[in-house]
Amino acid sequence: MIEKGNLLKWTATEAQPTDDKSGYYAVLVFLVWPLLALASAFWNYNQKWGKNILWAFVAFYGFTFAIGAESQGSDIVRYVAEVESLHGISLSVSDMVNYYLQSGEIDILHTVLAVTVSRFTDSQAILTLIYGIIFGFFFSRNVWYVIDHLKGKIQPITLLLLVCFALAVPIWNITTFRMWTAAHIFIYGALPFLFEGQKKGMIIAALSILVHYTFLIPVGALFMYSLLGNRLLVYFVFFLTTFFISEINLTVFNNVVENYAPAAVQERTEGYRGENYVESYRQGEGSSMVWYAQWDGIAFKWSIMGFLVILFLKGKDFFNKNEKWASLLSFTLFFYGIANLLSSLPSGGRFIAVANLGAVALITLYVQNREHEVVMKRFILAATPALLLFVVVAFRTGLYSISASCLMGNPVIALFVAGENISLNDVLKMVL
Repeated sequence: MIEKGNLLKWTATEAQPTDDKSGYYAVLVFLVWPLLALASAFWNYNQKWGKNILWAFVAFYGFTFAIGAESQGSDIVRYVAEVESLHGISLSVSDMVNYYLQSGEIDILHTVLAVTVSRFTDSQAILTLIYGIIFGFFFSRNVWYVIDHLKGKIQPITLLLLVCFALAVPIWNITTFRMWTAAHIFIYGALPFLFEGQKKGMIIAALSILVHYTFLIPVGALFMYSLLGNRLLVYFVFFLTTFFISEINLTVFNNVVENYAPAAVQERTEGYRGENYVESYRQGEGSSMVWYAQWDGIAFKWSIMGFLVILFLKGKDFFNKNEKWASLLSFTLFFYGIANLLSSLPSGGRFIAVANLGAVALITLYVQNREHEVVMKRFILAATPALLLFVVVAFRTGLYSISASCLMGNPVIALFVAGENISLNDVLKMVL
């Protein structure tokens, strides 16, 4: 039994009886207070039920999702409006197919969900609950994949890096459901493929294209890497070179797209590739942001660059002797270079976040499982403030959609305020 007042101390080191009930206790705690259950899951990180509690919490976050004032221009508003407009309209199977064809979308998941959900409800809470269930499955599995491959006692820097991994594409990114769900699906397949040689991982990663068509790029990069193999020096030089290329040659890029991309992709991306639009984007990028919203991403990116440089220079012998580790580092360097090239295009910077997921997973595993060299120890001290800045700003962004019900409520309370939640950011504005 769990002692009163000791809910968080279901230690992973205790011998568990064959009829262990800790998972059932976790479910009961979740029904009373999901946030406490989440804390318990991370405290008992090597219990198999932990990732499911995280999954359930993301779904609960979706159900209590708040569309704040700052979210009015985000994709989630359009998603909700689409379901509301479709609700009550009689649609045959052929009508649904025509609706998809006329939507202009290449990927299909968003349209399938919009049409399906609208058949029985127009509730924002139900729609974002479903988004949370789908996103949360892959998010929770990715977080726990990293956790499951850590050895020994968790170090403070490892804990900080784990938080950074979870915040590289955080749960509140369901405001742009398609892109960021695709990101976690891609990583869910890519990590086992690279780190363990699981061939089915390539297939899973490829499914991300069905969620967002732009994942033709990372999936294509993964396929190209599988053909080229581990060429650490080549990928490292490419990675470093692209870090100092501020703008991609738009003419060359458009020529590649128009010569090799499918017609549907050309049509869908035409607006993003227009020279006037791109030039306007480059001139106005970041001009209206407060300082911390500009510098946290830069600090995080340069911290990752520093870690990867040290891994390559100081861990070369280790990677040369361990093929799977070399695979993860090779693809990380290769894809990060591609993401750097695309980052000067409108919406192209989102691939940096995808690259960050793979990079932080690798860095976290290496830092925890390998003995630190002197250079690594010094760099950890230097990078810690930058990582903390990233964490603080990321959580600040989360206030735009996290509601009080999510943090202090439970599933029963949430039923009475479904669809009427107020974001913590709006609450702070009213109070302050």
